Amino acid sequence: MTLTRAARWLLIAAIAWGAFAFGAVYPWAYWPLAIAALAVALAGIFAPAPRGWQRLDLAGLTLALGALILAAAIQLVPLPYATVSSISPEAPSIIAQLDPAAGLGLGPRHPLSIAPANTLAGLGVIASLALLVVGAARLLSISGAASMARAITVIGVLLALTGIIQQPLFTGKIYGFWAPMQGGSPYGPFVNKNHFAGWMLMGLPVTLGLLLGGVARGMRGARPGLREKVLWLSSPDASSLILLLGAAGIMALSLILTMSRSGMLAAALVLVVTGVWALRGYRTTAHKLAGIALLSVLILAAIGWAGTTAIANRFSSGSTTDLSGRVDVWEDALRIARRYPLVGTGLNTYGLATLFYQEFNLSAHYAQAHNDYLQLAAEGGLLLTVPAAACIAALIVIIRRRFKQEISHSTYWLRAGAVTGLAAMALQETVEFSLQMPGNALLFVVLCAMALHRTPVRTRSSH
Repeated sequence: MTLTRAARWLLIAAIAWGAFAFGAVYPWAYWPLAIAALAVALAGIFAPAPRGWQRLDLAGLTLALGALILAAAIQLVPLPYATVSSISPEAPSIIAQLDPAAGLGLGPRHPLSIAPANTLAGLGVIASLALLVVGAARLLSISGAASMARAITVIGVLLALTGIIQQPLFTGKIYGFWAPMQGGSPYGPFVNKNHFAGWMLMGLPVTLGLLLGGVARGMRGARPGLREKVLWLSSPDASSLILLLGAAGIMALSLILTMSRSGMLAAALVLVVTGVWALRGYRTTAHKLAGIALLSVLILAAIGWAGTTAIANRFSSGSTTDLSGRVDVWEDALRIARRYPLVGTGLNTYGLATLFYQEFNLSAHYAQAHNDYLQLAAEGGLLLTVPAAACIAALIVIIRRRFKQEISHSTYWLRAGAVTGLAAMALQETVEFSLQMPGNALLFVVLCAMALHRTPVRTRSSH
């Protein structure tokens, strides 16, 4: 087995592990995930390049990712308390309450993070995923992205069926034996239904990319005439399209059955954007109509099965003026960000910071901001948000370049699906924290790699 093939299988196994091991939310799940991500990243970076290899030109993104990791590492550098106080005036009093030794004055120095152990753990996971962006992009540029997309589809269908089957049988324990440690609203193997929806928001567009790519190739070899078109329906290409349509339907249905409002709204974005891809990407009217027809069938089947009444009742429940209390939670996050504007409280420390700064609904502890953009600002201040913004900008620039360079129709549709999944997750993150689930974060990184990779040399002329 070659290095690239072994790395590809390890990455597929990691995606499945991240999804089925409760989103890899527990330490026993996310540390193996981080190790696997690091192994795949190194294999992708050091795998021998094939003949005709073209550089990936990821220098800008690599520098931005490196700056992000360095910024998080700076939060761990021990500094004199006077320096910490000058940078974050409120930090010493919080540190004294969290760290008994610091409170007794036993240490002359302390990192900028209010909880260095939490920040170190977060840095370890994020560093492995940052390396994976580059390593997986190179790996897919060598071996191709189609097999990875098909693997995501298979995992997505199995995950969707797990959720659909478990829902009517659920007794409070995931898989029938695991009771979530901190409660929640489980769906499938995920402790929170919104996080299950987040995984599907990334997996479904990849499947739709495969489906629309199949439509683009469909009936390419069929001769004119009704009889030939009917015979084509028994071909392997037609069977593949039917299977992909069924897979997409199962995944979409499971997403809707979560009744996650953020998930359903982001899913609507997925379908709209995918429809735009179909109208812009196909060359003939027949292909455009076929693509839109398949998407319409998918929408009607999923909504019809789930029930329009249930969906309408879900959106009519809860408060629309404060987004079910999220506005107050966001105000808490903004208050923390204003108190720590330069360096934040420390990566992965928001849950501890709210023990001291939460003002909304004190009967419950909000360990997440329900908006990862605001949480990043609170945990990282300008120190982390600036390089994070640079990463996003570099990602967008390179993806635009890839679309302009692309001459393979198959890769075009896979890239379109990956970009759609990234956009859907970016939307859901305004009201949720799905990417704080390491399993979801890993899939997000794989989609980044699919969007960034170059078409392998051997398929560069495929249509």
